[in-house]
Amino acid sequence: MTFRELRGAEFAFGPNCDPPAHLAGGFVDGALNAARHVVHAEPLFRAYHEIDGIDPDREAFGTVYQYPAAEYAAHVRRVGSPKGYTGPAACCRLVWDIDNKADPASALTDARTLVTFLLDRYGAHAENGLGAYYSGGKGYHITLVALPGFHPFAHVPALVKLLCLTVAQRAGVRVDPAVYDRQRLFRLPNTRHPRTGLYKRFLDLDELFRLSAAGVGHVARAPAAFAVPSVTEDCNALADDWCTAETHATSAPRSTDGTDPSAGRVPPSHCPAVPKFVRDFIGFADVQEPGRAVTLWKCAAALAEAGTPAVVVRGLLEEAALKTGLDPAEVEKQLGAGIEHGSKRKGRDT
Repeated sequence: MTFRELRGAEFAFGPNCDPPAHLAGGFVDGALNAARHVVHAEPLFRAYHEIDGIDPDREAFGTVYQYPAAEYAAHVRRVGSPKGYTGPAACCRLVWDIDNKADPASALTDARTLVTFLLDRYGAHAENGLGAYYSGGKGYHITLVALPGFHPFAHVPALVKLLCLTVAQRAGVRVDPAVYDRQRLFRLPNTRHPRTGLYKRFLDLDELFRLSAAGVGHVARAPAAFAVPSVTEDCNALADDWCTAETHATSAPRSTDGTDPSAGRVPPSHCPAVPKFVRDFIGFADVQEPGRAVTLWKCAAALAEAGTPAVVVRGLLEEAALKTGLDPAEVEKQLGAGIEHGSKRKGRDT
């Protein structure tokens, strides 16, 4: 079954078009490498967005995707972890992660550019269903309610990756391609970033386009409750784009672990073919034997050998490496050495 088939059967959304409250998600209360819990995803998101019974001073993360509760919980009970789950997934909100640690003003410009593109392409749907957030760290998170994503299918993560990267490419902005992993965690609104002390802060459109980067940092000194962006009807343009991406994602060869059937459908610079241990390190801060430093080196080398630009390798790996407890100087040393090694291997293979 696909969304295209549901749409062809004249499937109708409910009157309020809110994401289904019964879909499950992964939740981490604390640092990224803390234990994951299975929760109802939408009530959790709303609680953090509206500061309803949550502690803003604690880090907290929820999964980008949502899952049928029974299947997801059964997998976790069976293996003791969400890892390895390849079953149906929903994506109630498309996400884009824009980072630029060296130039916060450029990150803000890119966020505005992407939001402008979404408003032009999806009109009133984007005006109502778009969420713009300062991440609390080095960039911005943009989200868009996606009614086609309310339906869980196994191909949704590949579809969403293809759709979001295509939108970003057409808008002319670079986004983090790693956030579309099937088990990826995303910082929840109104939680404090431990490195900067600033909060992931919702920005209405006026704030996004009026405030400077310094002004955004100023309002992010404190959390603030906001209503969750919502829509009241479907958007034909977004549904058309979803169906186009779905056609490509479901017709592409499926990888051995089922996580990236869209390989080859987006530019190689956005979608490097890398081993699973790299995705696990980025998404879970997983460390292999013989330890943290070697794992970081191997990840950097694998990404560089796949043709990933050095600046992107650093952006993908640095935060996860620091969260494992490595000293910043050691992180820089292993990143540099791994990138150099992988680049040399790529040069020999071409």
